[in-house]
Amino acid sequence: MMRPWKIISQETLVRSRFLRVDKEVCELPDGKRIPDFYTLWQPDWVLIFAKTGEGKWLMTRQYRHGSGKVSLEFPAGILNAGETPLEAAVRELREECGYGGGAWTFFREFPVNPDRHRGRYFVVIAENVERVGSVSFDETEWIETEFFSAEEILESLRSGELNHPLQIAPFLLYQAMPGSCLQVL
Repeated sequence: MMRPWKIISQETLVRSRFLRVDKEVCELPDGKRIPDFYTLWQPDWVLIFAKTGEGKWLMTRQYRHGSGKVSLEFPAGILNAGETPLEAAVRELREECGYGGGAWTFFREFPVNPDRHRGRYFVVIAENVERVGSVSFDETEWIETEFFSAEEILESLRSGELNHPLQIAPFLLYQAMPGSCLQVL
């Protein structure tokens, strides 16, 4: 029978606003010990698949320091303390793109990386969004909004321009399962 590992001890090595790294001593179900299993903790975040009434998907371009490149992505952002995924999605789409309104639907919750990551992210669908105001970036953001048809998004996948796996997988799942949203928010 499959059982969870037992955490014998845990030491926090890094703690910041955006990341926590823990070193754990773990005991496996057969009694063997792993003396140095590292886990990463990041704040929960929301991914927004937003589409205008004309059927165009909102995409963003922004610099990503981890890759050292400008990245094509869907709008996304960290949940603030006490904020629901829907509240964060509405706020982030307005802040990053200046868009809102429309119909909002919860699609799925995903683990960031179940091997070593204790974070999760939520996917929210926003349909028939429209321009509702100006953008309001965080101190580390400079974002450009662009509009893509579904075929243009698929072409950006084929070309490698859209290459964020945590965004690609749920988008392809959503495209394969039209009308499968779990809950209207």
